Amino acid sequence: MIRQFENRTDGADTYATYTKNEVYIEVLLGDSEETSNKIDHALLLGAISKVKTNEIRDDVYVNQERVRQDFSISTTEGTAILQELEQEFIDYANYSRSSSNLVGKYDGYREPYQNPSISWYDFGVKPSASLQLSFNTSYSDSNLKNWYGLKFDLTTREVLFKAVVLNYEGSKPDFPFGDVFYAITHSQNSANTAQWVDAYVHATPKRIREFCIAKGLSYPLPPTTHTDCDVVWCWGFVFNKDTLEYGPVKAYARYNQ
Repeated sequence: MIRQFENRTDGADTYATYTKNEVYIEVLLGDSEETSNKIDHALLLGAISKVKTNEIRDDVYVNQERVRQDFSISTTEGTAILQELEQEFIDYANYSRSSSNLVGKYDGYREPYQNPSISWYDFGVKPSASLQLSFNTSYSDSNLKNWYGLKFDLTTREVLFKAVVLNYEGSKPDFPFGDVFYAITHSQNSANTAQWVDAYVHATPKRIREFCIAKGLSYPLPPTTHTDCDVVWCWGFVFNKDTLEYGPVKAYARYNQ
């Protein structure tokens, strides 16, 4: 994807300038693809910077249908889900540790989720060594992102641990250009990781749309969601770790509450 931009020279340096609505961006000029990538990255970071961290809602879309909503625990909706989680899984974790934590309730819309469940994301902290070991795994501290997730199955009572890592060492399919990180799901009932891995990409909707077309994947968002929300802050590409087959593509549309 190549964006149209103008050039501006300042002494020995040449900058690419890009204007969209009221947004103005300058980046050092490279070749057309490199410059477009820099502009895309700046557009996304600018949009993300305007969103609050502790009063938000994420609408998660697959195949243009909303499959889940995650809420900050301080919101009315988040407080209700949090209370249910605390009743169903008493003292499993310090659910209210951070005001940035998110909770969501959903049905089993994809593997490995099969039943009504509650998701809980703990932000601003890495999973402890003891938590990892309780799920038969251990990651290098340097490879872990500063947050993780737990998934609580309301039918089977099983808990899944979602380790969020910077690098995935196994084989992987192609992803769109952008910052990429990964999540690997672990069960306490098995030493094996889930067959499906999540790759998360920070990229603009236009870039994701073009990638989906090129790969024959279903673009996840309805037509106007990317302009209706505050920002589509993240995209998820599920893939099979053995066959490298793509699973559903997810979009996380974020709203200030």
